[in-house]
Amino acid sequence: MKGILESSHRRAIRREWSNRGMSLLFNFELTWLAGLAGFAVRSWLVFLGAFMLMMWLRRFPIFCLTMCVLFTANWVFGTWGLSYFDNGWSLRTITLSVFAFVVFGWLHWRGLDELNDIYAR
Repeated sequence: MKGILESSHRRAIRREWSNRGMSLLFNFELTWLAGLAGFAVRSWLVFLGAFMLMMWLRRFPIFCLTMCVLFTANWVFGTWGLSYFDNGWSLRTITLSVFAFVVFGWLHWRGLDELNDIYAR
């Protein structure tokens, strides 16, 4: 019985680590977006302000959901654009777009669940 509990505990720890890695992508994307805002106006203060604002807004589920949808769309259309300019409308372009949607949608959805768990505690 003790071995079963230890095995369940190890699985729970692995899942927790996996979930934390999923939200890491979301945090990198928010940092990239803040950096883009700072780069657009050529100001470190704008970058820091945007970064602090996004880290504060991260506590609200509607902000996280909106940003996850936008970032997933960004990855999908970016993948589509890169493939389209090489291959035009082809099976490869459509397949890569669907694959990007599934992978990045799943990653963002898992990260969103993890962020909701953190702020629900």
